[in-house]
Amino acid sequence: MLKSTEDRTATAVAFRSISLSLAVTLGVGGIILPLQKAEAKNSPVEVLKYFNPIPEKKHYLNEGQDRLIKTKKFKAVAIDGAQPVFNKEIGLFAVIPTEKIGQTQAINEILSKPNLSGISVIIPWKVLEPKEDEFNWQPLDNLLELVKPSGKTVIVRISTCGLDTVPEGWQAPKVEESDKKVALDSDTPSWVFSGDVKTMEYTGKDSKQHLMPIFWDTNYLAKWSNFITEMGEKYDKNPHIHSIGITGGGITGGTPVVPDVTLEKGNYDKLEKALTKDHGMSQRQLVEHWKYVADIFPKAFPTARLNFDVDAPTANRAGQNTLDEISDYLIYRYGQRVYITRQNVNDGKHGFDQYRVVIKFHPDTFTGYQLTEKVDALDLEKIAKNAPVDGISYVELPLSTIEASAKDEALAKSLEELRSKLGYQLVSQKISFDQKLKPGDKLKASFEFLNLGAAPPLRPSREFDKDIAGSYKVQMEFRDETGKPVAQSLHTPQPPTNQWLAGKPITWSEELKMPTLKPGKYGVFVSVVDVDTKRKLQILNASGTQGKPTAEFAIAAGDLRIE
Repeated sequence: MLKSTEDRTATAVAFRSISLSLAVTLGVGGIILPLQKAEAKNSPVEVLKYFNPIPEKKHYLNEGQDRLIKTKKFKAVAIDGAQPVFNKEIGLFAVIPTEKIGQTQAINEILSKPNLSGISVIIPWKVLEPKEDEFNWQPLDNLLELVKPSGKTVIVRISTCGLDTVPEGWQAPKVEESDKKVALDSDTPSWVFSGDVKTMEYTGKDSKQHLMPIFWDTNYLAKWSNFITEMGEKYDKNPHIHSIGITGGGITGGTPVVPDVTLEKGNYDKLEKALTKDHGMSQRQLVEHWKYVADIFPKAFPTARLNFDVDAPTANRAGQNTLDEISDYLIYRYGQRVYITRQNVNDGKHGFDQYRVVIKFHPDTFTGYQLTEKVDALDLEKIAKNAPVDGISYVELPLSTIEASAKDEALAKSLEELRSKLGYQLVSQKISFDQKLKPGDKLKASFEFLNLGAAPPLRPSREFDKDIAGSYKVQMEFRDETGKPVAQSLHTPQPPTNQWLAGKPITWSEELKMPTLKPGKYGVFVSVVDVDTKRKLQILNASGTQGKPTAEFAIAAGDLRIE
């Protein structure tokens, strides 16, 4: 039985967060904003857990959440000669400074590095929409063209405040002398401020005056929503995008809502108090605001993956609790459609608050780190050990770290150790099957795999507006003597791929119903495949090979004769 008003309130909030089949209304800035009806369903067991919470013992349990947050020791395994494989969700990404995103030659040199899976950029909103309804997509288009030849991808974030820098060569639209307000530095376009949008001025690290929108202002949100809708129409199905950052409510494309200014002691507190006193900021309002913003992106990007920064909106315990509720809402509602990134990793200390959210949700979606320039070789060595424990799949690196690794052997070694454990690193160790069959016979086959990485291969499966982390299928493709594919057999392995954990042998046997094949000899090729998109994962082939395992999309497993 609940014993206090606080208990009843916490339970009601938690129950509301997971009852995703109900319509939700949000109070933002004192105005009621309707949200779309949430279609993703939660099981009766999940609902009951909120009324019968699991007692906290040795593991961390955040009130209002239905999952114990556990850290599990990573069981490292190694195979001689195994090298990390490339798959677009996982790996190392180079962070390109905003002012350098127009430097084609330099970016091509970065993309030529074989240990990088792509690049990460943040672009101010004012660059992409300098005038209302007039869009300048060229900076982003150019980046996507650069990664196309290599098949690498781009992590994209749009900043509305706090970055206050632009790509080389970009010219801002002229501002009328009479409108001094919109002439202040901001990542939000000046035309937004010329309307009835609430703002706050602050002094930045450069000692200049800057202007930020009040993110929960409804007039601001309407303009931001229009921009994201346009962006989604243009880029939603672009295969060269890794993920799109969910923002429009935070500093430099992230989650915090108070500008990071350090000119004088107590300046942060002063700005937070101003947001609270003058603009009605509260933790409840931030939760509702972020839920509203979070719903804009899945509507605009029904196909592309999204990305959410798990820094707390404000730098205090209340902010951490707010982060919990926001991240709960996102992942329970949208699942694997939203990746989670722990930004601003400054050292090798394995802090708890933000990492706790990553640990909690990495079974549901892909997670990553974004490192700052403060990380040194010793820090990176520690991070390489922490990342597998957290189940990390991708890491964003500053250019300075990448450049230093070319001269620093210890740094390069730590980077390679980190890369070797990111995401899923699948190795096929043995594939065997009957080599002779009669028409109509089933094919007896057995498989042995190993995952060297920190995360299982999660295949997104759309259920209403939520992507459930499901399993890929194993495909046996039959090719005739000319090498032409003529038939295939598909099955879901047992255990399914979303349970393929590191250090645990993955073995199973199947009796497969065979397609109709004419008598003759056929080559058999094995792949791990998404049957909806036809995408094949790149895996290492260590079965029957001499020397180093080779990275392949389809493993030549032997021949089959139909008699």
